[in-house]
Formats: sequence, C-alpha cells, structure tokens
Amino acid sequence: MSNLIATARAGYPVRKWLAETSISRSYLYALPPEQQPRSVKLGRRRIIIETPGDWLKRIAELSAKAA
Repeated sequence: MSNLIATARAGYPVRKWLAETSISRSYLYALPPEQQPRSVKLGRRRIIIETPGDWLKRIAELSAKAA
C-alpha cells in the first residue's frame, strides 16, 4: 500500500477555476465585487486563491443573509 498525501491547490488559473465551477468568464466578471472569488494579480496573470467549494459556501451564506 502506497502512502499518498493529498495536497490542496494553493491557487487556480482563471480558466481552470471556471472549469471546476461550470460558470462562464462573462458571468464571473458580471458578479458584484462581494460575490467574486478572492484572487491576486501576479504580473499579468490573475490567480484565484479561493477554492471553488469555499466560494460556493460563501455565496450560499451571502444568499442566506440577504433572504
């Protein structure tokens, strides 16, 4: 039996993150600032530092507060 270590991704390129959430780039950029995923700009690249699962949880919490 091999010892596998699960590692979490530290950041996602926008295209990879969008593929994992199944939303379009235009939908992402149309979101209000408080609903956009947390990200950083590194040179010319934008790296999303919030996992898709964490983002969905945060969106659900924001929706519950608004209701």
